[in-house]
Amino acid sequence: MSKQTSLSNFFKQPSTSNSFSAIVNGSDSDVSENELRPPLKKFKESKKIIKSFTTEDKKYLKCSYLAAMHIAKSKKAYTIGEKLLKPCMIDIFTELFGSEYATKINSIPMSNDTISRRINIMAVDIEYQLIQKINKSIFYGIQIDESTDINNEAILLIYIRYVDTDLNDINEEFLCCLNLPTICTSEEIFKAILVYFDKNDLSISKCIGICTDGAAAMTGKFNGLVARIKQIAHKDIISTHCFIHREQLATKDMGENLFNVLNTCIKIINFIRSSAVNTRIFKVMCDEMGSDYTSLLLHTHVRWLSRGKCLTRLFELKTEVEIFLKDKKSPLGDYFENNLWLANLAYLSDIFSILNDLNLSLQGPYTNIFISNNKIEAFLNKIELWEKRLQKLTFDMFPSFFNMVEEKIINENEINEMQNVIAIHLLKLKEKFLKYFDPTKDIRLNNLWVINPFIKSEKNKLSSLNEEKLIELYSDKGLEQIFHSNKNISKFWIKIQSEYPALTEEALKKLIPFSTTHLCEAGFSTMTTIKTKSRNRLDISPTMRISLSKSIEPRIEKIISNQQQQTSH
Repeated sequence: MSKQTSLSNFFKQPSTSNSFSAIVNGSDSDVSENELRPPLKKFKESKKIIKSFTTEDKKYLKCSYLAAMHIAKSKKAYTIGEKLLKPCMIDIFTELFGSEYATKINSIPMSNDTISRRINIMAVDIEYQLIQKINKSIFYGIQIDESTDINNEAILLIYIRYVDTDLNDINEEFLCCLNLPTICTSEEIFKAILVYFDKNDLSISKCIGICTDGAAAMTGKFNGLVARIKQIAHKDIISTHCFIHREQLATKDMGENLFNVLNTCIKIINFIRSSAVNTRIFKVMCDEMGSDYTSLLLHTHVRWLSRGKCLTRLFELKTEVEIFLKDKKSPLGDYFENNLWLANLAYLSDIFSILNDLNLSLQGPYTNIFISNNKIEAFLNKIELWEKRLQKLTFDMFPSFFNMVEEKIINENEINEMQNVIAIHLLKLKEKFLKYFDPTKDIRLNNLWVINPFIKSEKNKLSSLNEEKLIELYSDKGLEQIFHSNKNISKFWIKIQSEYPALTEEALKKLIPFSTTHLCEAGFSTMTTIKTKSRNRLDISPTMRISLSKSIEPRIEKIISNQQQQTSH
């Protein structure tokens, strides 16, 4: 009976389901207003708490991404976040603001794996933005170079130049870093490029320019990479052998006499620099003598500027070097007693310093084929001027050698002999430059209208329709004023694209192609900084993309909007 009574009493109690239906249906007959108010209040408060936590979490997440971006751009190891950045920030914030803020800093994820994931995600976002920009461009040009990393793995770097519709200008960016698993033949390089372009839906038919070094795999006439790409790229594609590499090839042949002087200089430098003891003693001696420099510079064939720099430094420290070599009883010290040998050294340091200046002028961003050809033509004109001055025994274009003449360190017979040596070298230099920079293949021929459409010329290589459009453009004084006020030629052509589309297209075909592989060479320097012996298994592509990207930044706000914060570990 007791059990039946308890059950009947239970069924007589208000049902929970009835209470729930009353709340849902809005009926308050069974549930009072006071009973409803507390749960609603708690629900609203919990929503606020969740919202505040979510907002705070996003801040920590963004901080983690910002830290990862700075680590990638600095090319440092990913562990620097957890081992250096976070401890520094905790100590600084504790000292300045108290332990409360230090606790918040500790919540920012900065472990090695976390930073690695952040960098990979940002790199993918930058690549996605870049691909979108390239696909909007009417044309693009690429520069390609290959090298090996610390693990002897073959790495192919590609930079791209395109019309950036957001900037209304020609832009250039790091495109990709590809691994070549086996041999570096033109076929393997071509396959790797095609795979990347297909994967990212990049149309090879828009490629209007390709710039490479002079390696056979790149420039082979029938099976080289350039020949293969020409078969599927734009029909008007311009292939360029890097101007800087050609300049280095043109300066190699200097005649037997000057070549022997160069080799002797390298032996002298190596004698001092190859020994740690000799290097230290030479440094102390230079300090005691109050010299401007305390060490010699090594010569390396692959370093574009090393010849000029090492010869100039040796000539400036010739007195210190002579004393040191004689103290070491080295027969190399006898060369410094030969004034004619010193005169050859002075001339070599002068001419290679001038060639270094030419080399540097060919480097840099946004250098096109027109600018590079202007630099080469100017140098050839200088050689002709120097040849005329030599006939009058005027040497002021070579300052180090000129000082020796002025101070009468060398006699008249030695001056005449040096005049002959310099004349032969300048003639050889001019012949080599004309060989590697054939004037008949100069892109400026019949295309000067691209640089200045407001200079009348009858040698323009254009179709009849474009010739008429160029006359219209030439006669537009308003656009001429805009052209002279804006020194950016690319921006000018892009600005008038809607009015003169055919002319703009022809101009961009000449302005987009690269003239050097300087960006790839700089990229390899970045690669050696990122991938070291202690990080030899690292996938360098994401870090390189972030550190080498010029105008494209990762969209961190968009990235974190779809991610959830995790506590630091």
